[in-house]
Amino acid sequence: MDLMLSILILMVRVLWDTLTSPSFLIIYCLLILITNRQYKRLEDMSARSRHNYPQHFKATLVSVGLGLVGGIIGSFILLLIGIDLGRVNILPLWIAALLLMMISPRFLCFAYAGGVLAIISLITGYPEMDIPQLMALVAVLHIVESLLIRLNGSLNPVPVYVKREKGLIGGFNLQKFWPIPLLALASTGLLADPGALPHMPAWWPLLKSYSAAVPGQNYILLPVLAILGYGEMTTTATPNQRIRRSSSYLLLFSLILLTLAIGSSYHPGLLWAAAIFAPLGHEVVIWLGSRQERKQSAIYVAGKPGLMLLDVVPGSPAYRAGLRSADRILAVNGQKIEHYQDLMWIIQQESAYYEIEASRQNTVCHTRLQCPASQDWGLTPVPDAGVARYIALPDGNLFSFLRRLQHLFTR
Repeated sequence: MDLMLSILILMVRVLWDTLTSPSFLIIYCLLILITNRQYKRLEDMSARSRHNYPQHFKATLVSVGLGLVGGIIGSFILLLIGIDLGRVNILPLWIAALLLMMISPRFLCFAYAGGVLAIISLITGYPEMDIPQLMALVAVLHIVESLLIRLNGSLNPVPVYVKREKGLIGGFNLQKFWPIPLLALASTGLLADPGALPHMPAWWPLLKSYSAAVPGQNYILLPVLAILGYGEMTTTATPNQRIRRSSSYLLLFSLILLTLAIGSSYHPGLLWAAAIFAPLGHEVVIWLGSRQERKQSAIYVAGKPGLMLLDVVPGSPAYRAGLRSADRILAVNGQKIEHYQDLMWIIQQESAYYEIEASRQNTVCHTRLQCPASQDWGLTPVPDAGVARYIALPDGNLFSFLRRLQHLFTR
């Protein structure tokens, strides 16, 4: 208990010094601005016909708050495992990630870059790096990402219209970004440092280097800024359902990779398993998500009875009246609703109260909506005929990419 308290006090002191540093704050604020810009871009691409209810500021604030929580959790895990940034070659990792991004933007992920670098290092001996440390760092970042996805992934999903083989359907873009301040270990040699960690127990660190650690090695906590991102589209499941499944798959991948990383620090024979599993395991996570999109039926599609709602903005008149995503509006003020144009015609009439008959999971209910005539209700219908703004999604996993390459060279 005394050890954990000492570590916590040290983390609080380093974090406070970091957050009051002008240079750190400038970079941190820049990441926050980038995050807000990305949310604004997603909102501009949404299927909402009007933007009287902007959500990007709220989404940014939530991401910043949860990013701080994720940073604290990630820092504890990094410290517990004993990942030493001095033994992780960060520059080649970033270069590899940027080069892979040129193939596909979704390859801008340390799981791919780390795996590729580790395999090249095992074959050629260059670049020199501590592969267990690298793989453990990738695993910890994905553990934090899986937790953030579970906490934040389904909040304020962006409604979109998606073009599939069978026509237009509704869906949600679940893309999220989190600026994260982390505290990571860095070795300082044998000399004591005022900010060094207290004396650690014999079992620490969990991650042993296969080249024995120097006895008496000291470590300090260094601030590191990172930005984590998640992107997925769902048309065959609700945002909550998709997030629960995706975060579970990603957490399982992360724990397996972390186990291989720690194991390879004791048994070098596991180095190849960790290096290969990083990119391929991540691809399996993506494939499992895309498989559901291909195999299951879409939820948000036009059809009778009534008008199905794709999205209802929180705080809007429709939301206050109790309407939610996937509800069907059957009638308003006694007039049947079959298309969005029917609803718009009624909204434009002089009326302050609207009696709504709706159905939810085949159960009919009634509610009253109050707002001035012509005011936006804050809802987005599923796509109907004549929609000109939509997203066309390619099949985006590595296996499909390899199949396209094979077709290119064998036809």
